[in-house]
Amino acid sequence: MPALQVYERLLVAGDDLRLTTTLLVLFRLFQSALLIIILYNLYTYDHNPDIFLHAGCVTHIDNYWMWYHSSIAACYSVLAYSIVGAFVEGAIWKISGMGTPTETERRRKLVPLCKCLFAPMFVVRSAGFVFGVYIIGLTRGYCECVKEELMNSLDDMQIARSFCPNYRQWFDLVKILIVTMGVDLICHIIIACYILRKRFRRWYDRKRMPKERSAREKSWESTCRRCCECSSIMTCYIFGGRNLTRGGYVDVAIALTDFLDDGGSLDIVPSDIAAALICLVNIQKQKQIECKNELLKDTSGMFAKDKVFSTRILKLFRETNSRSTHNASINSVRSNSMRGASSLQQLKSISEHSYEYDDIEQGFGGPLEMRTSMDENDLPDTRLADDEIQKLQKFMSLNETLAKISFRLVHHKRGIDFRPQLPKILSPNNEYDRLIIGEGARLCRVALAAYSWMLYVWTNKCTGCCVLTGGTLYNACRCKLRQCSKNENIIGDNWCGWKHSAVMKSLGIDESDVLYANFQNGIGVNPYMVIVDRAWKTVVVAIRGTLSLEDMITDVTLSPQSLEEVGEQCGFDGSGEHCHNGILAGARRIYDDLARNKILDQAISHEFSGFKLRIIGHSLGGGIAAMLGLMLRQKFPTLRCLCFSPPGCVFSERTAQESKNYACTYVLHNDVVPRLSYESMINLRNDIIEMIARIKVPKYKVFNANLMPGSEKEVCDKVGKHLHKEDHIPQSKFWNEFNDYKARQQEHTSSSVSPFKMTLPGRIVQMVRTSEKLSNNPCSCVLSCVKCTACCGMSINTKKYKVKWSDKEDLSEIFISPSMLVDHFPYNIARALECAARSYDIPLNQGRDAIFELSRARKPKH
Repeated sequence: MPALQVYERLLVAGDDLRLTTTLLVLFRLFQSALLIIILYNLYTYDHNPDIFLHAGCVTHIDNYWMWYHSSIAACYSVLAYSIVGAFVEGAIWKISGMGTPTETERRRKLVPLCKCLFAPMFVVRSAGFVFGVYIIGLTRGYCECVKEELMNSLDDMQIARSFCPNYRQWFDLVKILIVTMGVDLICHIIIACYILRKRFRRWYDRKRMPKERSAREKSWESTCRRCCECSSIMTCYIFGGRNLTRGGYVDVAIALTDFLDDGGSLDIVPSDIAAALICLVNIQKQKQIECKNELLKDTSGMFAKDKVFSTRILKLFRETNSRSTHNASINSVRSNSMRGASSLQQLKSISEHSYEYDDIEQGFGGPLEMRTSMDENDLPDTRLADDEIQKLQKFMSLNETLAKISFRLVHHKRGIDFRPQLPKILSPNNEYDRLIIGEGARLCRVALAAYSWMLYVWTNKCTGCCVLTGGTLYNACRCKLRQCSKNENIIGDNWCGWKHSAVMKSLGIDESDVLYANFQNGIGVNPYMVIVDRAWKTVVVAIRGTLSLEDMITDVTLSPQSLEEVGEQCGFDGSGEHCHNGILAGARRIYDDLARNKILDQAISHEFSGFKLRIIGHSLGGGIAAMLGLMLRQKFPTLRCLCFSPPGCVFSERTAQESKNYACTYVLHNDVVPRLSYESMINLRNDIIEMIARIKVPKYKVFNANLMPGSEKEVCDKVGKHLHKEDHIPQSKFWNEFNDYKARQQEHTSSSVSPFKMTLPGRIVQMVRTSEKLSNNPCSCVLSCVKCTACCGMSINTKKYKVKWSDKEDLSEIFISPSMLVDHFPYNIARALECAARSYDIPLNQGRDAIFELSRARKPKH
């Protein structure tokens, strides 16, 4: 940047011409080589003009020699043009590599050089091409004339062939030369047409009023509508699309206008964005390498390692605990955030059987140990010293820190004590951590099955259609013989029953385990099912994620909707809180459907009394599950929500914080969807533009350095070599334009599609891939069909993950990587959780209590 101005603004900048000029120089050298060969053959050619004169093809012998000398002159002219063009393009190549994207002063000579190539050279190029075509036509005419006159005499015909250039091999090089000149001419004609179009468009726009922001939003809205309608037609409505006219595209139009429309204030070309993305990816890789190394080194998750700081926090805890306990009873700081032992005697009994116990969070049942959590409201009137506050602020605020500190029960010679810690990596010896992984791995397969027949066929490419078709025929024959009645609890299935059948075959369950299923789909209408897991004694509400075009419209209906009305209806405080509009609409529809059919009331209260309630979903379904759990929580206080890769804009901050009491979010590595929100998209745009200003080397060096993958050390070194530090960005015209642009964007924030900060629900479990080879791409469909194997995702043996607790701040940045989309696929999340469960020695096919029994067996005994 800025864009090259050659008569009009082009789509390339001055520092984008190195590759083009390199190819052009090679092109000119190739033309020069052809010309030298042609000239050599013209000089050594044995001329015999008498043949042409005898045949009557030329009226005078001077005409032949005039044709010959004209050809020689034309070849020399084109050769001179090629050599001069090569030198000019070489000069452009050298100047194009000077400066940085924002430092354009050293490239100011490019414009006159480009104009020289375009105007004077264009005339020479056109004249040479026309003359070359004329010479070829004239030569062909002479030779055809000789052939017709002498065709009756074989000897004369052979003589004519030997003296006619048209029948010589070197004459083919002349034709190749003319073709190359024609290609060169056509390229310049295209550029000329583009410049004329730009000039006419600029003249036309002067007479029109500039588009207001609302007009640009309407333009984006109509574009999105047409794209969706065309997509539905091109896919033959396999992925829906019949009801798209009822969908609203206003939110996505506003978001696209904010994200992509700069109003012409920023002079950026596509190569600037490409170079900035490469630099941004290198920075993100550096962060991931540091995070991976930290996770590989630190397996205990103890972040409060400073002894003075830990002691201070422990004193605060003891002082708070002494105010809230009676008769040596150790209760939770908040009654709704702990379960388990309520007295010191019980704690001593626990400590006799283990040296050190990890803390367990309330809500999962079973013999779980006590987990104690602290909040800032429970602290005594004691303030930390200034230096201690500075230590605390190094990694998070006091509020967030104290909310996450847990205290591990430690047995030593002098009795029992608590050790403060901030858990990071899930421990195989912690029952709560094992349960989080085990339950996630087990129920993720249920969320996968909610995608019904499409995902079943995709994961079973060779046998899926055959199995489902065979099941349809079997059920048809069986029902015809027995006169089966239609299952009233299965709604919206297709005529062949593939959706219901795929769910049962995916999970290996009986028809009686599917309590209810509603496969109807539309805008704000999401398919879901209610099944029972008898082994884990759980009733599961599984909500399907994004699969159809209608689901995509629900996704992009992202303006925050107030929760006050829903809170009054469902019994929670929704004042001042908001939820994703499409997610709220889907949750309300499922809530009303469950209430109307009384599915959960009958299941939990009667047949499956004592079973636990889990609400799960993947992608869009995960966000709806979190909202539905909030709506049902007053009626079913022990329910839990498992959200697999939900969108990053589900709840406003207070509701998201409160949802940690009942919801858990699972994120796989670089999955883009949990990081996706209006704020993260705006930040990504600003980061890319800022990266352009930070580049301190020519763009070609950025591209060349990233042609081949490098080691981790090389990736980290690239950042320092190619970029200025954030606080040392040099002032430039572009940097000032960017700051003005950001200031204008701030004015639209209050009226934007998302004026509130939206984030993920629940506690966040992230599976970080630590293996060296991160090829988690699905296998080729053709390859899997040839092998007759369901081959999607990388081999289990190559997967290595660290499962850790994450904060919403950890997922506030969109990571650009090859796996950012693949990591969102539901079967990859399921495989990652199953891999983690195997590494933690968690049995998925047994009951819930087996996890706790194995966990106790792993603990050391005295």
